[in-house]
Amino acid sequence: MVKKGAGIKVGWRRWTSPDSRFRGWLRLAITLVLVIEAILPVPSVASMEEGLFTPEHISLPFDKERALKAMIRIKSHVYFAISVYDTARQAEAARAIAHKVFLPEGITIWPVVVDRGFLERLQMDPGLRLLPMFYEIATAFKGVTVFPQQRYVPLQGAAAGFFISADGYFLTTYHVMREEIEAAGRTGGSRQPITCRYVSFEIPVIERGTIVGYRPLENVQLVRHVSARESKAGLDAALLKADIESPAYLDIHLGGIQADEPIWVIGFPIRTHRDRQRRTHIGYLDADGSLRISRGKIWQQLNETNFTSTADGLSGCSGAPTLDEEGRVVGIVQNVYPKKEAGRRTVVFSGGLVHVDIRAVIERLELEAVLGDRER
Repeated sequence: MVKKGAGIKVGWRRWTSPDSRFRGWLRLAITLVLVIEAILPVPSVASMEEGLFTPEHISLPFDKERALKAMIRIKSHVYFAISVYDTARQAEAARAIAHKVFLPEGITIWPVVVDRGFLERLQMDPGLRLLPMFYEIATAFKGVTVFPQQRYVPLQGAAAGFFISADGYFLTTYHVMREEIEAAGRTGGSRQPITCRYVSFEIPVIERGTIVGYRPLENVQLVRHVSARESKAGLDAALLKADIESPAYLDIHLGGIQADEPIWVIGFPIRTHRDRQRRTHIGYLDADGSLRISRGKIWQQLNETNFTSTADGLSGCSGAPTLDEEGRVVGIVQNVYPKKEAGRRTVVFSGGLVHVDIRAVIERLELEAVLGDRER
């Protein structure tokens, strides 16, 4: 981690070269390094961790099988109604009257309105095309040149959740459960349980330490969640309960985090795109929506609610647990960081993750009773 105000110690001695211009350039170079060290807002690429590994291709310092059994794959039943217009003015007019529709069958119709210019930029940016909704737009309109046009396409991919108790309670983020929350008109936050209809859940079937499939998790209730405003501000969390005995659950660590502390993230990243040479160097296959594990280090505590890490992750890691060396939850993955690096992430990882501090989640959702008296 680069700390603001950090400097570089330089041992000075008398310069004997007659080339005074070279000496001037050397001093300028040292000054620039000092300035860059002081203002650099993100960790250097050299400090990044890269890799979205299958469980079979990564070793963990804690019980891997228990961690896998505690995972939940979450899917939203969203269909994008994508409309592409010739001009930005036409798109703006159509966007003004568009709104989400929640069908009684548990399906969300999400209108997406763009113009030809945006579509052309999207087709040229491989990093942008990896993101949810943008991927569906690029794929649905590949080769289309006559507008306006409309396509209905399903949202691809999934998100993550994880059990925190033996009796079926599990955590994820507000934004993973957004469709369920908006359909129920609960964007102001709520503690009234409702049965989930617009989101479905699956748990892994594990044999000899390997995931061999998934089975549906039914009769799930959304128990508590923060407000939309809190979610956007960084406190992004929701508590759910399944009507089962948990296959396994993760312990919570409330002792806080330390800079450079190693962490692991378990999620379901849907797609990456690294060239063959890069994949060979890293030692993993591109993400495909299957369960993957990434590793990294804590970078910095941003505030009482969020911290950042150097761990790799893309769409599908939202709601994933952030684990310490003992396999305890210290956070929940909220987003990738920084978004502006999307294009470069397709070949060389240069981002990181933003996490919700588990201490803030426990306090805001008042989960002490859920966790019980077990050691945390």
